[in-house]
Amino acid sequence: MIPLAQYALFETWDPDQAREMVAEKFCPHSLQRLDTVDRFHARHHLVRGAMVSINYIQYGATVLIDPGELGDFYLIQIPISGSAQIGNGASVVDSDIRSGSILNPDRKTRMIWSAGCRQLIIYIAQNEIAEFAQRMIGRSISQPLVFDPHIDFRRREIHNWRRKVLAMYAAADEKRLFCAASRLQQKMIEEQLIGEFLWNQPSNISQFYSNRPEPHAVGYVNRARRYIIDNAHRSIALSDIARAADVSVRALQYGFHRTYAQSPIQALRKERLMRVRSELASGHCQSSVSRIAAKWGMPHFGRFAQYYFSEFGELPSATKTNANRNRFSVR
Repeated sequence: MIPLAQYALFETWDPDQAREMVAEKFCPHSLQRLDTVDRFHARHHLVRGAMVSINYIQYGATVLIDPGELGDFYLIQIPISGSAQIGNGASVVDSDIRSGSILNPDRKTRMIWSAGCRQLIIYIAQNEIAEFAQRMIGRSISQPLVFDPHIDFRRREIHNWRRKVLAMYAAADEKRLFCAASRLQQKMIEEQLIGEFLWNQPSNISQFYSNRPEPHAVGYVNRARRYIIDNAHRSIALSDIARAADVSVRALQYGFHRTYAQSPIQALRKERLMRVRSELASGHCQSSVSRIAAKWGMPHFGRFAQYYFSEFGELPSATKTNANRNRFSVR
């Protein structure tokens, strides 16, 4: 059975028509046949949800697809048969049923789909996923959200996520989702899938997920933690954190050690290090590493670099260099 068959946008044997029709829903791109042996037979099925649209696309023949930069949306591609070579920036993913891909909108994309390649594709606008990510981590994101383009379905968490995506497609085929009667349930399922993807797919904000709040923390510890997050860019002292939490310095230190096994100042330093990494790992960082560190309250570069290496296992300059290199195609 072909996924989303009742939501067909088009079926065509004409490459030019296929390119034009897909471009209407995604973005302008070039489409070139790379063989004349296999029969070109394109299909695009699509249904819109609350935050995403889910798609099924095939081309029949081996094709080269070159959209350049997508601009303002991400595409999560999940092969259900065949294979594809996906280039996104400097990253190249050999994609098949074991490996999917996510296309970052700020990186040039170039893809070769094999003749037997059929893919499920989830479209989500850049602003939608950024706003959702900010709510998940409880922080604003000053740089674009950038994912590792390779989605490894052999990882247990990602494998389980893929199963939920397949179940969502099946529910759409059975008209249990993506219909007026399922509107509330629809949004909840989409938010769950997006949340799990953000949690499990490596990105420039992954470090924040390992630093989640302790659900059983006492109120003053939670107030102090919120103050640290909201004021990490300011010059604040232990006494400022205690005052914001409405508790004594000694009680605050005791509460943090009992809850997080660290001091409030260590928590502040880690928050600052994570904010710096988010910027450096975006591929959009034009300022010097020392300037970014100073912006986040860490003006002593030597000490900052030591703390950064201890926390992330690489120098901050390496994070910036690798991210900027990966943003641009080297092929």
